[in-house]
Amino acid sequence: MDPQTSPVFKSSFSQGSHPSPDGSLIASVQGSRLLLQDVDTYEIKRTIQLSAELSNICFLKWSPHGASLPADTGESESNPPSTPRMRFLVADEQVVEVYDAYDEEWKAVVTPGFGGVKNVDFGGSEDEVLILSEFGLKVTIWSLKDSSHVDIQYPKFGSKGFGYRPGTSHFALLTRPVAHDLLDIYSPQSYTPIKSVELPTIDAQGLKWSPDGRWIAIWDSPSAAYRVLLYTANGHMFRTHEQPCVGLGLRTVEWSPGGEYLVLGGYDGSVIFLNTFLQFNKVIEMRHTLEMKQPATDVWSEELSVHGDRHYTLITPPVNLPTVESPASDPNPKIGVSVISFSADGTLVVTKDERMSTSVWIWSLESLTPLAILVQLSQVKAIQWHPSRGDLLAVVCGADPNNASTSNIPSVYLWSQQWDYPRAIKVSKDLLAANLWFRWIDHKATVQSGPVESQSTEAEQSENHADALPNGERFIVGDKERFQFLRLDDPTVPDV
Repeated sequence: MDPQTSPVFKSSFSQGSHPSPDGSLIASVQGSRLLLQDVDTYEIKRTIQLSAELSNICFLKWSPHGASLPADTGESESNPPSTPRMRFLVADEQVVEVYDAYDEEWKAVVTPGFGGVKNVDFGGSEDEVLILSEFGLKVTIWSLKDSSHVDIQYPKFGSKGFGYRPGTSHFALLTRPVAHDLLDIYSPQSYTPIKSVELPTIDAQGLKWSPDGRWIAIWDSPSAAYRVLLYTANGHMFRTHEQPCVGLGLRTVEWSPGGEYLVLGGYDGSVIFLNTFLQFNKVIEMRHTLEMKQPATDVWSEELSVHGDRHYTLITPPVNLPTVESPASDPNPKIGVSVISFSADGTLVVTKDERMSTSVWIWSLESLTPLAILVQLSQVKAIQWHPSRGDLLAVVCGADPNNASTSNIPSVYLWSQQWDYPRAIKVSKDLLAANLWFRWIDHKATVQSGPVESQSTEAEQSENHADALPNGERFIVGDKERFQFLRLDDPTVPDV
């Protein structure tokens, strides 16, 4: 399967270019300019000259997709009330600038002042920006409608310690003003305090709303074994799930897409499923074993030919999986389940155990067994399900340390339940394998958006870019300085 590829485009943002939530545009940074590029034609639709105050860009983010203009907003041909409003922010450690993808006249600048910007994102809607200050002194929510803001003191974490309730945008935040952890819940938009609960935790590690907005899961320190607190949406304790273990306990927590499962990944390699319909009782426990003996599990091993081509070979169990041992003195040992990720339809889940950092485990929730294991030649850096196709998975690895001569030939690895075997997709040799990143473009989410007028582009970016890629599964890959588009011809049909 040879994908269709675009030319390589320049980018100066180390974290890469970002597709819009509707899959129509790519936002990238080139020096002091931000570019919006059409996914189909590669044509640059808009160039934004960033202000001189943005000296070292650290953040580039799109607003959540799907929010429509309020009913009382003035209507026009270019901005009808049914048009989803897409905004994006660009920020460094001192300044946040927000732009509208469709309204070239609209711009907002947020200068947080003392404390700067440690982390920034959109708040409960595209009309809010949430800023966490340096040293965790406060979290500030700025309104882009009237420039008002609300300060909340003593947030415990940057990204994993807060969340918005799906559907209503109630704000939940972990704080630690003194010696105890607190769960604070605030009303949407006004951020009026609703509830503050002292938590019976040793050292709370994070919180996550369930996808249906009914539950808040808060997990404790791994020194407390497996310990998760379940609260209702209004802040009342429902129950605590506790499970003893030898050594460190809980490392990773994830909800299934429908909210029926809360899944716990441990430092001991266990993956535990709690069922929300059974009062969060454990229904299954899976383990990452160092030896795979089940004949029904496909174990695919990456191999490298003498010509530098990468492919997979099916290995018949039993198979001993390669492991990485951390020194006893390592304060952050490479053990435990670091990744739990569900497919879009919730029928498959992929995991990664750091003891086997080159292996990707794909589990079937129908059979409750490993469906496949991908064994890579180098460490797995990122794993991403396609956002709307439930059977398509992408894997990105670092440079192969055992093949120095080919370590700069980057590849992206794709697995589908419908294929006879996984694929290794070569990308441009201009990209550096050690810094490779990957992002799906979800064209199934594309909607009729407000018009973005095209404009003349640089010669190096306009030549030979007019032909649009036909519909197919698309993605972008890149490193710290470049990126390119790729499209699979027909990812549901294996090679003949």
